[in-house]
Amino acid sequence: MQTFLNSDQHLEDRPAVSSPPWVWFGFVFAIAFLSAEFADLILDFDKQSLQIIFVLLVLGGWIYWLFCVHRFHKILAEMTGHRYPIQPGEAVGKHFIPFYNLYWLFAWPSTLSSHLNEAGRVSMLPGGLIGFGLLVSLLLRYVDGAIGLALTFAVGLYISAKLRKHMKLVKGIAPELLPPPPDPGMFRTDPAPTESAAGEVATSPKIRLS
Repeated sequence: MQTFLNSDQHLEDRPAVSSPPWVWFGFVFAIAFLSAEFADLILDFDKQSLQIIFVLLVLGGWIYWLFCVHRFHKILAEMTGHRYPIQPGEAVGKHFIPFYNLYWLFAWPSTLSSHLNEAGRVSMLPGGLIGFGLLVSLLLRYVDGAIGLALTFAVGLYISAKLRKHMKLVKGIAPELLPPPPDPGMFRTDPAPTESAAGEVATSPKIRLS
């Protein structure tokens, strides 16, 4: 996937509407899943009902994660005047394409990471490493849903923190990122003639015409 943007695509502004999602809320699903696991060990729950609860918690966590992904890309689209190469609906929709969705776990984080790093306001991990974390979290859901969900939203917190910092610096550019101030001497005008110079001009002999 082409991840490099034209120079015009780095002209950004503060989003007027959207704000970063509450990624931390995703941990509620992980905690609820873990609580259900402990309850299963202590209390005698119906296995079929408990399995439905587990599925609903994982599904709810996954839907909320896709909401976070959509919001990340909506912010980037707004900041770049919709010149960012991945649109919010595309970022979510490609998670549902069989087999391609595994590639997509690496593709969109790579584009996002490259964009923020090229903008130069924040330093972000390579997108491939972020995608690997998402892939591991996806596989861990088949082992323990609580751990898998927790890792997914831990990666999301990292992305959200970098994006928040990027947005903050776009709103108010840090002093070290601003160009140096102009030299005051460039605005200085030539000094006015001194009194002695003016006197010399006044007393200079007149040329008599014959």
